[in-house]
Amino acid sequence: MKKGIVLFLAAQVAMATGAMAQEKKTNNYADSLLQRWCIDINGYGSILSQSLTYDNAVSHYLNAVSSNAGDVKFKNGSSFGGQLQLGYFFGHKRHFGVGAGVMYLAQQGDITLNNYMVQFQSTDKDGHLFRQVITANNEIKEQVKINNFNIPVLLKYKNRFSKHWGVTADAGLLINLQEKSTYTTNASFNYEAIYQTNDGSNFTYDNAAVAASGDIFWTKSKHINDIYGPATYFDMQRAKGYNVGLDVKPNSNTGSVSYTTGSVGFLLSPAVSYYLSDHVAINLGVHYLFQPFKNAASDNYQLTNKVGDYNSVQKGVTAANSNTYGANLGLRIFFGKPKDTDGDGVPDKRDLCPEVFGLEQFQGCPDRDGDGIPDKDDLCPDVKGLAQFHGCPDTDGDGIMDSEDACPDVKGLAQFHGCPDRDGDGIRDKDDVCPDVKGLVQFHGCPDTDGDGIPDNEDKCPTEAGPASNNGCPVPPAPAPVPVVKVKEPILFQTNKTEIAKKSIPTIQDVAKEAKENKDVVIYVDGYTDNQGSKKYNKTLSVKRAKAVELKLTKMGVDKKKIMIAGHGDEAPVESNKTKEGRLKNRRAELKVKSVN
Repeated sequence: MKKGIVLFLAAQVAMATGAMAQEKKTNNYADSLLQRWCIDINGYGSILSQSLTYDNAVSHYLNAVSSNAGDVKFKNGSSFGGQLQLGYFFGHKRHFGVGAGVMYLAQQGDITLNNYMVQFQSTDKDGHLFRQVITANNEIKEQVKINNFNIPVLLKYKNRFSKHWGVTADAGLLINLQEKSTYTTNASFNYEAIYQTNDGSNFTYDNAAVAASGDIFWTKSKHINDIYGPATYFDMQRAKGYNVGLDVKPNSNTGSVSYTTGSVGFLLSPAVSYYLSDHVAINLGVHYLFQPFKNAASDNYQLTNKVGDYNSVQKGVTAANSNTYGANLGLRIFFGKPKDTDGDGVPDKRDLCPEVFGLEQFQGCPDRDGDGIPDKDDLCPDVKGLAQFHGCPDTDGDGIMDSEDACPDVKGLAQFHGCPDRDGDGIRDKDDVCPDVKGLVQFHGCPDTDGDGIPDNEDKCPTEAGPASNNGCPVPPAPAPVPVVKVKEPILFQTNKTEIAKKSIPTIQDVAKEAKENKDVVIYVDGYTDNQGSKKYNKTLSVKRAKAVELKLTKMGVDKKKIMIAGHGDEAPVESNKTKEGRLKNRRAELKVKSVN
């Protein structure tokens, strides 16, 4: 674990070096942008070890002989706890700071004492001197639970090198306020006695390394073959008031011990930081904690000397060097509100546009058109565009931005400033009268298929050469004489009606017969009205009368394609409209039959 801490510290140094280099390139997430004040909440999980100095000297027992106060060890230690700390970072870069708070550790472990056996001078209830022999039946173990309260006073370091990542470390003093432990022991002792007397009345203390053979032995080995067994014998003697007994457990196997003097220790806690925001970071790291404790054991401290009495092993510990090393998980909260003039959530110190509401990803600068290019770098800040055109659009996607594209909505060519040339004749479509057919410049992009100097779009005979006077068509031969047009009787109508007068039906029948017999005949129907009503109304009515005649002819078998109609309103009256008779003759449709060959 200690090697792991060293490796972690080395990694911290490497990351910090890289962070400093990074900070020279950009200060988007520099520590100087974070608030100076912070609250640290840390949780610790650790391995606990202690080296103990035990003062249970044999000299504490009167005239001790052949004794061993035992060896003390600390085993199976663990530590869990938490810390609440207020910190402040100073300086322009705000890498270094100080902090103080409170720390509580709940610790536990086993304190063991082995090979305990003492022999010393004592006096029994009758005032007789004798050798008291006390032996532990097994390795004495005290299961301890420690409440450890401290005040940390620390130097702090942090370095944030990206939006989310950084390093931090705390190092400094740990002032202990209380170190109190409770224990439960498995102790069990044999209390034996050896008497020396010559007459059974005068007793002396046998202080030889090995008791004389003439001594009186109240020991387990001496009475092992007793009829009642040694335990019963010792119970009988203890009942009489003598300080003897076998496998005697303490009257109370629990208790508590506090160190009487305070201590100043040391804490080192490096960690990697993950920033959830500019205000909150999670710290994950390791820690090492050292605490030296001292206790003034009394000069007459004895683990036990009377049957049932027990003085904790811890009370014989005069010094304990406590080492704790493990992992820690913490939450760092920066508080205080930085100045943010435009209220966009980006502090002025990090805001490249502090007077204009902007976006975090652009360090506080706006992007009005939402094209991912901040307005300060956008040549077209109000229109969504592309990075390669510095924020200006290319609507038609022809690689020419709209501001330089003469045809921004149609994909075109660079040589035509973004305009297309669909037919590839070198004339851009917007100037090409015939954009889908390859043509000539002199004809504005239109072709002249027959080469008569008249472009096809103006040439009524584009595949036959002809003069411009004949619209590009060849001059036809002189026309044959126009055949005679026969005029028939007019078709009459009632006022404001399109119904054909009955007396006009025979005329229509004659025309229909002639049209069916002669395929080269064309029938012209011209409708007229009198002058009653408006010009517009009379025009419409005359057309309806012509259509009425057309319908009658088609019903008689005439091909509709051979009938040409027209309406002339009240034009060309054949009689005066001032008389009823004249108006009757003017309400008419005239038929003309013409042969086309």
